[in-house]
Amino acid sequence: MILRSFSFLLILSLLLGGIYCSALPAVGRDIKAAARSGDAAAQVILARMYFEGTFGSHDPVMSARWLLAAVDQGDPDAMNILGRFYLSGVGVERDEARGLSLLREAADRGQPQAQAYMAYAYGEGAGVERDTVEFLRWTRRAAENGDARSRYNLAVLYLTGSLVSQDVPAGRALLELSADQGFTEAQVALGELLIRNLDQPSDLVEAGKWFAIAGTKGHPRAEKRLHQIVEFMSREEMDEAGRRANAWLRAKAAAR
Repeated sequence: MILRSFSFLLILSLLLGGIYCSALPAVGRDIKAAARSGDAAAQVILARMYFEGTFGSHDPVMSARWLLAAVDQGDPDAMNILGRFYLSGVGVERDEARGLSLLREAADRGQPQAQAYMAYAYGEGAGVERDTVEFLRWTRRAAENGDARSRYNLAVLYLTGSLVSQDVPAGRALLELSADQGFTEAQVALGELLIRNLDQPSDLVEAGKWFAIAGTKGHPRAEKRLHQIVEFMSREEMDEAGRRANAWLRAKAAAR
């Protein structure tokens, strides 16, 4: 079974937003100087700045030019982003073959988001023939390299026994990693697993924590599940779930 939930188109600004840069003019000048001197990381940051309109207007063409400069130096993050530009026709003429080629090269170089895209491509037949073996291989590689969505998708495979032997502990571990990275679907799924008593006793407090966290993002199923379980929780348990959720949210905010 190919996971339909794996179908996604990442917002390009989020891809570029993995590297943060202040919009202060002095910083912009420094980034431009570094990019012009051949610093690939600075070139990717400058691409983000042009894409986001830091210099006055949204300029995807200049963004693509600086990404290409970084690609020419073998930067896998630039390959990943520029590959998606080509797939979508953002800042460049749309060229699906070129986009897929860049994404494959980035994936081969270990870029986790590109590896996740390759899994998607083989799972959905996007530019390649559907291939469950390749889908699973790239999903595993992306998960091992820290891609939160891929960890969630691999967790679902383990929990359901689809394409792999069912392994609830392995699925739980992957959900925990993905949830802690902030992937909302994993947070909801982990909460649901914690109340199902599949391989461990149910834990309403920890489930409540994850439902509450996902609920802060407006996830409807998380809010529904939280309302369902509070009927079976004491006031102390509800307070503890709230404390855990707030502690997690504070820690993530402090880490940004």
